[in-house]
Amino acid sequence: MWTIGRIDRLRGRGAGIAALALGVMMAAGAQAASKAPENIAKAGKIVFCTELAYAPWEMVNPDTQAPEGFDIDIAAALAKTMGVKSEHKNIAFDGLIPALQAGQCDAIISGLADKPERREVVDFVDYAVSGNALIVRAKDDATFKTLEDLSGRKVSVAVGSALEGELKKANETLKAAGKPEINILSLQSGTDAFQQLTAGLADVYLGSTDQAGYFNKQKPGLLKLASPQLFSLTIGVATLKKDKELHDAFEAGLKEMKDSGEYKKVLDAWGFEAMGIQ
Repeated sequence: MWTIGRIDRLRGRGAGIAALALGVMMAAGAQAASKAPENIAKAGKIVFCTELAYAPWEMVNPDTQAPEGFDIDIAAALAKTMGVKSEHKNIAFDGLIPALQAGQCDAIISGLADKPERREVVDFVDYAVSGNALIVRAKDDATFKTLEDLSGRKVSVAVGSALEGELKKANETLKAAGKPEINILSLQSGTDAFQQLTAGLADVYLGSTDQAGYFNKQKPGLLKLASPQLFSLTIGVATLKKDKELHDAFEAGLKEMKDSGEYKKVLDAWGFEAMGIQ
């Protein structure tokens, strides 16, 4: 377990990913604004399933090996409103909901899109809207207006993600039109998918628009956006439907964060000002 300080601490310098699951405790405030369910209050913590491989949303600091990122700070702030700590268990993205169902964690926070099919098994408290676009290496001249423009290209994406689903839909359209389909390279994590692009194994990476800015800060001139924002996804904290008390506590906690200015503070710290939900 590692304890991490306030969200205005100096940000990490990379996105190295630990191979093993990490539990990270984050400091909680003495005053609870929303009531924690009895089991959470007794444990003194909320355990989140998180794939620590999608910078700058969630990642592992290569120096401290502690999780950091936008979602990590949102989780800590939500837990603080209940007077408890936050802990993160590193789970592969396509295993997040199964892990929640298996009782490995209390909730999911991992850039998880609030989709109708997911709402059949979990409830969401939405806290951000993520824009998504196509990203290429800076030296490449290719530009695209739609996903169908990727016909015949190798495109990397995180397996099990909503973005992978959008590429599959585009392939259905291309197939119906008799055009070459997109060669979808579905990788275990967002970091792996991004590395396929930088290594030249993929022509394009489909990710969130904020990632281009983040990675260019790490390595100036590394890549660029190759399309306008194609679509947006609403992102939320997921809980099992039986855990309505925890869902309601997250909802109340987010409202408290907005009222206190803590929500804006987290958004500003990561340059996510345009992604907030009113």
